[in-house]
Amino acid sequence: MSHVPVMAGEVMDLVEASRRTLLLDLTVGAGGHASAFLAASAPTVQVVGCDRDPVALDAAGRRLAPYGERVRLMQGDSATCCRTLAAEGLRPDVVLLDLGVSSMQMDDELRGFALRFDAPLDMRMDPSSERTAADLLNHGRSDELLQALREWGGEPRAARLVDAIILRRKQRPFRNTGDLRTLVETTLGRRGGRIHPATRTFQGLRVAVNRELDLLDETLPLALQLLEPGGDLAVISFHSGEDRRVKLFMRERAREGAELITPRAVMPSRAERQSNRRSRSARLRVLRSGGSSA
Repeated sequence: MSHVPVMAGEVMDLVEASRRTLLLDLTVGAGGHASAFLAASAPTVQVVGCDRDPVALDAAGRRLAPYGERVRLMQGDSATCCRTLAAEGLRPDVVLLDLGVSSMQMDDELRGFALRFDAPLDMRMDPSSERTAADLLNHGRSDELLQALREWGGEPRAARLVDAIILRRKQRPFRNTGDLRTLVETTLGRRGGRIHPATRTFQGLRVAVNRELDLLDETLPLALQLLEPGGDLAVISFHSGEDRRVKLFMRERAREGAELITPRAVMPSRAERQSNRRSRSARLRVLRSGGSSA
């Protein structure tokens, strides 16, 4: 399945891509949004794409190859890329964050993001980072597991699950996604419905393994500081923990003089939700930095 960028048209319209000169895509993934931006803007426009996943960067490189030297790709997490580019004096007029896990990562059977595959419990977006989901399940503190499942996964029965995880790992370690999926089904029951009972658990562990919310809190002010006056910070989030942080950050900065382009989050059209399942929970927010662009 090829990667389909979520709300690409809405992003291009809200950031006024046709009049921009430089996009910093901090989660470039397979290059879908970057490609749409280049297609919607002038032939002199450039893109800097950053991602901590080397597999994603390879895909982005292939997709964006026709644009040649107009594209620069770099590996690293979003906060590190912001600091590196700030030191270089880069001043983009659009910064984009497309949060969460990509469909490309979810469709990779070996990376452990998707509960539908029986795969190693990895879940690392950066394969060079040390801690895997198996490490967290087998050695993490109970309060750490509880936070991951309850706060970041939104699992209302997290305490019950953590007790089951602690008991299970004393008997034998978690090794693959099937181990975790079976534990959740046994502990919580397999009820009917569209959402599998382990979905929230997988999400919470993934967020914890990749420090996604800590990294988001770190990145948002750095990204805004990078922007040219009148530049736009666009963020697409996929769960309430992400969106809450983005909303509060943007509202606070709006009180300090930035312009909130999206007073309410923009959601994908009904047609997009039907054609692209990943888009169903997406929320897009855009903040324009203070001052005027040249």
